[in-house]
Amino acid sequence: MKINEVYKVKAWYYYLGFILLGFFMNYSFSLTLLILLLAGSFMLAYAYSFNDFWDKRKKAYFVLPLVLSILIIPFLNQTQILLALIFLFIVTIYSAKPIRLKAKPFLSSFCNGIGFSVLFLLGYSVKSLDFRGFIFFLLFFCFNMVAQFIHEIVDLKEDRKNRIITTAVFLGEDKIKTTCYTFLLIAFLLSFYLFYLEFVGFIFVLATLFFVLFFTYKIHKKKIDRRLRKEYKLFGLIVGVIYFILLFLSRIG
Repeated sequence: MKINEVYKVKAWYYYLGFILLGFFMNYSFSLTLLILLLAGSFMLAYAYSFNDFWDKRKKAYFVLPLVLSILIIPFLNQTQILLALIFLFIVTIYSAKPIRLKAKPFLSSFCNGIGFSVLFLLGYSVKSLDFRGFIFFLLFFCFNMVAQFIHEIVDLKEDRKNRIITTAVFLGEDKIKTTCYTFLLIAFLLSFYLFYLEFVGFIFVLATLFFVLFFTYKIHKKKIDRRLRKEYKLFGLIVGVIYFILLFLSRIG
């Protein structure tokens, strides 16, 4: 068994970054962070392997990360336990029959947008959740929705062949592009709202604006393919690092 192939380990760093960002917005380094990262890793391993189990009829590799997730969850606080259970619930009904939200337009996309954004709240809720955390959750939800729509367009032919009715299959590429513009605009407005509330500085807004304008142009002018998907992920990581530095400095400043 190849661990990376089965559990998609190379994809973890992107989503574990949400936990890191949320955690350091409220807390300094501690053992709690290690527990959160382990919990996040186990849950992501479960999500990917459980999805492959239903998609490709692979062996039940998801059992191990599910058991490890259940064993580590009690070490989290009450809010984090609830969030972890929400994540596990979402990824389960996303893939498993007969519910299988993956094959249902809109619901499939929202599952991804909400599910991966919950990881930010998992780190953020090392202390109590508040209004600032909720706005950041909405911001990352918007970015994750665009990432999901790009992913769906890339897989459009394959999903049609397998009769998986994703949002992209249901709406078509042109309408999905318009939906992407909408979510990118909302993301920028949320960043400006955070600035208005004095939760972030102006550089945060500029970084968001650059990202939004760049990918609005890319989605409009370029073909949405695997290359664009990689670019969105890479630039998202870069902007995430900028967010991390700015928010961490503002907390200790």
